[in-house]
Amino acid sequence: MQKLLHSYPRNLELRDSLPPFLLGFLALSFQIFLLREFSVHFYGNEITFGFILASWLLWGGVGSIVAPKFKFSQTRLIQVYYSVILLFPVCLVGLRFSRFILNILPGEITGIIPMLISSFILSFCISFPLGILFVFNTHFLKGNLYQVYLLESLGSSSAGLLVYFFLIPFFSNWQGAALVGAIVAFLSYFNYQERKQRFFPLVILVLLLAFCFFDNPSQKIYWKPFRLVQSKDTPYGKLQVLQTEEQISLYNNSLHDFSYPNLASAEESVHFALLQNPEAENVLLIGGGVAGSLRQILKYPKAQVDYVELDPEIIRISFRFLPDTEKKILRNKRIQIFYQDGRAFLRKSQKTYDMIILNLPDPATAQINRFYTKEFFLMVKEKLTDDGIFSFRVSSAENYISPELQNFLSSLYFTSKEAFPFIEIVPGDTNIFLASSHPLSIEFETLSQKITSLNLQNTYISPQLLFARLSPLRVDMVREKVTSGKKAINLDFSPISYFYNSVLWSTQFKGIERKIFTFFSSLHSFWLLDLPLMILVCVLLLLWLRGKKSSFFLVPLAVMGFTTIVSEIIVIISFQTLYGYLYRSIALLLTSFMIGLFLGSLRGKKRKRFDFSRLLLIQAGFLLLLLLLQITLKLSPPELFFFFFLLALGFLGGDLFVVSNHLFLKEKTNYGLGYGLDLLGSFFGALAVSSLLIPLVGLPHLLNYLFLLNSFCLLFLVVGWRKY
Repeated sequence: MQKLLHSYPRNLELRDSLPPFLLGFLALSFQIFLLREFSVHFYGNEITFGFILASWLLWGGVGSIVAPKFKFSQTRLIQVYYSVILLFPVCLVGLRFSRFILNILPGEITGIIPMLISSFILSFCISFPLGILFVFNTHFLKGNLYQVYLLESLGSSSAGLLVYFFLIPFFSNWQGAALVGAIVAFLSYFNYQERKQRFFPLVILVLLLAFCFFDNPSQKIYWKPFRLVQSKDTPYGKLQVLQTEEQISLYNNSLHDFSYPNLASAEESVHFALLQNPEAENVLLIGGGVAGSLRQILKYPKAQVDYVELDPEIIRISFRFLPDTEKKILRNKRIQIFYQDGRAFLRKSQKTYDMIILNLPDPATAQINRFYTKEFFLMVKEKLTDDGIFSFRVSSAENYISPELQNFLSSLYFTSKEAFPFIEIVPGDTNIFLASSHPLSIEFETLSQKITSLNLQNTYISPQLLFARLSPLRVDMVREKVTSGKKAINLDFSPISYFYNSVLWSTQFKGIERKIFTFFSSLHSFWLLDLPLMILVCVLLLLWLRGKKSSFFLVPLAVMGFTTIVSEIIVIISFQTLYGYLYRSIALLLTSFMIGLFLGSLRGKKRKRFDFSRLLLIQAGFLLLLLLLQITLKLSPPELFFFFFLLALGFLGGDLFVVSNHLFLKEKTNYGLGYGLDLLGSFFGALAVSSLLIPLVGLPHLLNYLFLLNSFCLLFLVVGWRKY
């Protein structure tokens, strides 16, 4: 940091430069921890990312716009810093115990309205004062807006690296947040050394220590009446183990992963598939092996199992809590365990399988949905032998299939048909999909004979219980419903099954959630994309007719805010889809953008000339970058691409922010307006895109419209350049 400060004006002392640095340091650190905690609290649903980012940006923008109404003083400045440090732990405690206010059981799926309200309230408590601090810091740097933006970006970059490399691997979210708060509190105190406030850092330290120690006890309170026996943050999520008498249940980001013993689930996950070919030798099991599925596979004497589990901690926890009989299964010589992402394993494997069994939860998140897409099913087909069989299961209903459930199941059926000509669906509370390149049979007589001849000692998948489950009427009813639903194909970058699952999930609530999802799912893309774009063009035309010079400097800021946040969310979802481990990587992705923002604002600050042509060049750069993303996503880019893309995106954003504000401030002195418009543009982008547009219209289509939006902005600037 010292080397970088040498490049600043000599009259800018460390005392003046540290507060805006700490502002960025606090902002990104707390944003990362809040995103992770929301992911835990709301079962890993990526919709929460959009809600948090939108709310955060909204209140930050509002705070910066209203900040001039407050009196500026150094004492008040440091008090706001202390307030944010203390408010954040309070917000995390409130989030954890909000289930008691909302009357929600632990582990229960919550509605979209509680998500939205929670994100708005908590973001207001943190981001609103941070927005005020931005303007306060600008005031104390004598209106040097670019310097504040530069230092804030540097602080954010430093925070992201610290959080990613040191805090996330070794501390829980609460502990990491407490350490960040303690660092900022003491640096703030030693920077100003105000005697009147000398006890504040000590009080803050005591409260933060209490907050750290309250982490585990608060989780136990949250899970009551269940008994939490272990909680562990891993790079892939927060694992929490519950024990009820003899049963062990594992939750991953509050989403139920498996319970043991659960014999019915273990048997149905395996036997319907293996009974199609009891002689199968090479079997691939993706997920869920420790819940009893491995034991069931070993009932077939020729089966050799490759078991893929993303998080090694799941196996370690299993060795601690499962009985010795199950530990022996995991050590069986016929089983080989691979700690890897299931898609990555399948893509790299040179082996072909007689049987591939997907044993994961429903596609309730983008991370899990990637195992139910056309691209994944085609990948599975390539790794199967000619007579190989693929199996997966999803939640359903015993006797009645609602329209929402029908759309969900139909999307999976028609997506499977893109890869496999023969599909059979086993009815029940859980539907088991069997797919192959050759005909399959789920007739009761055929399966019963095989169970008997193999002497399988099953409890639930037995001739006695299969008679009712596989009755021709039930099988035909399910097939008729599924094949007559919407023919929507679930794709990696158009996750429609993920959306249908959200619609299905919304039917559990009597409030507005169901109406919202049902309404938007029935809309044509014209209303979602074409109409908003047409309205924007009309707004640009009106601004051009009004002829205010400042409009040509402020519009690019709003468009840039919208573009950067939408692009960030597209990158986040794409990264999740292709690589599937976002829980830790979200910190480095956001950091890459902030480093780019710092470098871009540094570049903008060093410009010798600030004229309209610079805006045109930067805006053209956004178009080229969006075009690169469109092309590259079709090629399944490596992980590094996403980090470099966000770096370049941030660079352009930082450069444009400095140039636009420099030109605007020549016309009018309002330090918070440009910053506020940037954040408000980001707010609208984050709110609309993550929860609705990505699953409904898909990433490629959305990128096309984002390209058009920036093209119209460039045209608007060209017209303005000629006019002035």
